[in-house]
Amino acid sequence: MIGIRHGFAAGLLWMAAASARAHEGSTTYLELAAERSVLSGRVDVALIDVAASAPLDDDGDRQLTWNEVWSGRSRVAGHLGESFAFSRAGVPCTIEIGEPWMTQRLGLPYLSFDVAARCPTDGVVIVTSSLFFEVDDSHRVLLSLASGGTTLYGTLSPVSRTWTAPAANAAWRTALSFVGQGIWHVLIGYDHLLFLLLLLLPAVASRGVATPGRGRAIALDLARVVTAFTVAHSITLGLAATRLVQLPQQPVEAAIAASIVLAALLTLVPALAGLRLPLAFGFGLVHGFGFANALAGLGTGSASWPVLAGFNLGVELANLAVIAVLLPLLLPAGRRRWYVPRALPALSLASAVIGAGWLVDRL
Repeated sequence: MIGIRHGFAAGLLWMAAASARAHEGSTTYLELAAERSVLSGRVDVALIDVAASAPLDDDGDRQLTWNEVWSGRSRVAGHLGESFAFSRAGVPCTIEIGEPWMTQRLGLPYLSFDVAARCPTDGVVIVTSSLFFEVDDSHRVLLSLASGGTTLYGTLSPVSRTWTAPAANAAWRTALSFVGQGIWHVLIGYDHLLFLLLLLLPAVASRGVATPGRGRAIALDLARVVTAFTVAHSITLGLAATRLVQLPQQPVEAAIAASIVLAALLTLVPALAGLRLPLAFGFGLVHGFGFANALAGLGTGSASWPVLAGFNLGVELANLAVIAVLLPLLLPAGRRRWYVPRALPALSLASAVIGAGWLVDRL
């Protein structure tokens, strides 16, 4: 049992040391349209990613001005031109990057560039990217390609740097391509992982030796709570990713951190255990907006349902995998005499402190 306690403590410290902006991610958005042998569109790059890859802070005051960004625009454009490669039917295209302008995505500053690629021929579109992948293994490029009256979607990542436009806009293929993204965003979402842990901690608490049916009762209780959480964040994920409801990113991330603090403190009050179900649903609504931040750049209305379905399926698969790993470790710990009076309060307080740190950072 000492190993179990040390393991969970180490896990909490690892979460505390990890990035506080767990669901913001590092994301570039590439929107293209194919017309005959020309690809045209725009690329939106987070200003914080641009600043990290190209020195723009000329006066060294750690604050970027538009004049500094403008004076360094050729370096940024050159980096983008070197990081992307387009081809059609296997024949490389010539890329041109236009002048930048400032925009926002979910309240964060982005630098936008017009992109044009002139290709010797038409045919199947292939997009390759190495943008920021060498320095940030969490970076993703979310792309959309409008062609022939339909819109195709894809993702590029450090382990999947090339996207080939499918011959047909098969919904199942689009959904499948985003399952992995849903899984990935849970695994790098340290705040989400910590919240899942807080759902598990009070569920396994019971004094004394194992009793018949204890595991089944705990599983049913967790099923109800996790289902409420799942339904809630699925609702807001769909509403936000299809732009029916839009909220700025910073308040959402701050609300997620606040939900961790509240959930952690509530585990310290046994009399409030009956509120776990409605609270899981309420906090799930907030977390859904957090997951939607990963997809909002592809907000395409009703046409995006395969993207949403695949991403949401990936989120749920990752949730189940996390629970499947943690539950066997927590069940025997929950029977120990030290768990309720010592381990549960200690882990809850540690989670509250971590959540409070994230909250301060995000505000």
